[in-house]
Amino acid sequence: MDRRRFITTLLATYLLPSTRALAGNPLIPFTLTEDDESASFVIELEGSNEHNVFTLDHPPRVVIDLPQVTRVASSSAALHQHAGIVEDVRTGQRAGGIRIVLDLKTLKQPKTHIRQLGANRSQLIVSINDPDPLMAAVTAEAQSHNQPRKAIIEIDAGHGGKDPGCISADDHYEKYVALGVADYLKGRLDKDPRFEPSLTRDSDIFIPLHQRVLMARNHHADLFISIHADAAPTTKAAGASVYILSEHGASSATARWLAESQNSSDRYASTRDSEIYSDDPDVQSVLIDLSMRGTDVASQKLARTTLNQLGSVTALHNDRVNKAAFAVLKSPDIPSMLVETGFMSNRQDCRRLLRSAHQQELAEALHQSVADFFEANPIPG
Repeated sequence: MDRRRFITTLLATYLLPSTRALAGNPLIPFTLTEDDESASFVIELEGSNEHNVFTLDHPPRVVIDLPQVTRVASSSAALHQHAGIVEDVRTGQRAGGIRIVLDLKTLKQPKTHIRQLGANRSQLIVSINDPDPLMAAVTAEAQSHNQPRKAIIEIDAGHGGKDPGCISADDHYEKYVALGVADYLKGRLDKDPRFEPSLTRDSDIFIPLHQRVLMARNHHADLFISIHADAAPTTKAAGASVYILSEHGASSATARWLAESQNSSDRYASTRDSEIYSDDPDVQSVLIDLSMRGTDVASQKLARTTLNQLGSVTALHNDRVNKAAFAVLKSPDIPSMLVETGFMSNRQDCRRLLRSAHQQELAEALHQSVADFFEANPIPG
């Protein structure tokens, strides 16, 4: 049966256990969407998004601990219709936070994901749709003999944490725009059986540029896409751009300025990060032989395809593939591009980039460009 129920519980009746507890973060509305085989539990949090999610058996249940949340609502059991795999939803106070328990009809393995909504707001998404791990492994083994290998796509949301990226005139941060588009892109690629996407970051954290490159290599990525939003000395500059690595200088003064701006992210790196960057032979090898012609040609094809797709959902800053020495693109053997989704320094661009609907449009265009690229350049099985 493929019916779905959508249950929204407003946590309005708070129990305030102590004055100290009031310093914690309030739990605001959550939603539960479910059917006979899966469920999605989404909680909006303010402040800390620290969490711990695990399963228990006899009876089967998923437990969600939120250490920094101290305001507890009454149980939502009365509102639950027992329509899907979740039989009951319970909440309770525990030392240092709250616990939410989802009672299940059968034990399934949850997956968690944090979606950043702003500087102090986020969503914890708990997806409960995994089969028994042993059966999943058996199924995957059987399917691997009949299906081509999935293309591994490394999605890099630019900046993050102490590095805000470009800041608009009204204090909107590039790092949130980049993460929003990256998150939507991963969601689309997750649903496409041809691809296996991975994010360099899925929350508001700082990752040095060289570590992002290493993550792509360690994941054996077939493609690397770094997502950003521009800024320029003039507020008139607008539109999306696509960049690939240049070994011989930038394609324009603007490209050079942008590369210097994005590469400055590593000024936020700690001394320890710098030591790793200089001493680690794996990192050093990333900086060796960056002029592999096959990768450059593939990056050019990918960037051209992407530029064409972006032009269907947003204005383009120019209609050519730009080249500049972006540090995050310096990975040999992996076709790579950097997508500037628009200009934070342009009021109209910034307004569009902040809208979820436009972020989804951009993600759709990037998804289609990835699909088009691999259709024309299939990877070996």
